Amino acid sequence: MVKRKFRRVKPTPNCKPQGYQLFLIALVVTTILTALIILVSQTIAILTKYLFTPLIYMIIMDLINLLLLLYSWSQRERVSTISIPTMSSEAHRLSKRLKRLFNDKQITDVLKLSNATRYGNEMPELHVWVNNELSDGYIAIENIANWERADREKFEQRVSGILAGKYQRFAVVSSELTAGDSFIIFYFEDTLTSQRLHVKDEIDSLKEFINDNNHALRLSKDLVWYSDITAHLSIIARTRAGKSVLAGRYMARLMVLQGWIVEYNSAKYDRYVKEFNGQSDPIKIVERAEYWCTVMDKRLEEINEANKEKYLEMEEMLDICLFFDELGNLNASLESLDKVDKTLKITARWTTAINRLSATGASAGIHIIAISQFGTKEGFLPSLARVNCSDAVIMLGGAADSADERKYLVSGFADMPKRSYGKGQGVARILGSGKKWEVPHFFETPWFED
Repeated sequence: MVKRKFRRVKPTPNCKPQGYQLFLIALVVTTILTALIILVSQTIAILTKYLFTPLIYMIIMDLINLLLLLYSWSQRERVSTISIPTMSSEAHRLSKRLKRLFNDKQITDVLKLSNATRYGNEMPELHVWVNNELSDGYIAIENIANWERADREKFEQRVSGILAGKYQRFAVVSSELTAGDSFIIFYFEDTLTSQRLHVKDEIDSLKEFINDNNHALRLSKDLVWYSDITAHLSIIARTRAGKSVLAGRYMARLMVLQGWIVEYNSAKYDRYVKEFNGQSDPIKIVERAEYWCTVMDKRLEEINEANKEKYLEMEEMLDICLFFDELGNLNASLESLDKVDKTLKITARWTTAINRLSATGASAGIHIIAISQFGTKEGFLPSLARVNCSDAVIMLGGAADSADERKYLVSGFADMPKRSYGKGQGVARILGSGKKWEVPHFFETPWFED
């Protein structure tokens, strides 16, 4: 716990002195007068007896002023405290250098987080924490009734601007208030050092990324998707943005290596449909979804008979991942089929099946990875399934930079800084993968060196 300190007030022109400052001035004046009386009495002996009473009076005044100074000093406004985790010596040195960037000029003139009072500018407390890898950390700025100024649009980018020069690799990625509203936390990280996985184009190239936890899949150096915590995943990306390579070439193959059962269905026939025994015909895709509903029911029955709650407690019950790619194309095809044959009701069957799988499949070890170019109702999943698949979302390319797309799957984060994303780049928000991934965060898909 940080030792409690008093509020620092930076004087301004024409500001009023604080109470302890007045008593300090009075103490200095009376002390000087006391010293003069002693000097005169020691120099001119004839005046000694006449100066004795004034000397006693001045000594009493000195003591009174000293007591009043100590009292008023102890009654100054105290600052809030925050617990800072222990840092290594190197991390501590970096945190001190970063803290020096936030000087009085930056706090008052740039960020405008100080409070102007009759006594001067009240300065908030500021602490910086850096992890031992020197890759990320946070800046804690005391909330002294200045939250409305820090909650302005693009304020995080303003804080990032202070991390300039040799520290420009750091950028603020999110911010929040502490539980007691006493500090504003700005999380920063190294954004110039790529966390992308590089995969050699060989048969056994994915083996190095196998996780000891079969339910966890590594998506980048700093991101692991824990399917036992967040069961379903959505991938939204335009054509040529890298979604099929991420889903089919990397994730599906890695799942097989970790012992998963994988099926890849796509309304557009491609290599992964053939490789993972999927379907490309719209009607057959719906039939496969209905088939997996029966598998889910059987699994739930087995779990119930074994007096267990989830498939995680069943030793030989493997994870099943169902990929549904080109959902916009699938929805359009199903709608067209219903218009041709109204008795088919294929769209209703698809809605029922995918809603059931997304709502109950997690308990039976069935995971859905829904892939589309758009996140709208027409281009993606039905409303219920979309909600169930919104806890883990990856958006690549132009979709990641579209506020309209983000509002469908990552509601509350539509207003983000506009950025240009290259191939295989975008944002990801995956609950259960660490605090920084609870908000949309820059993400790069694995890169195959072929």
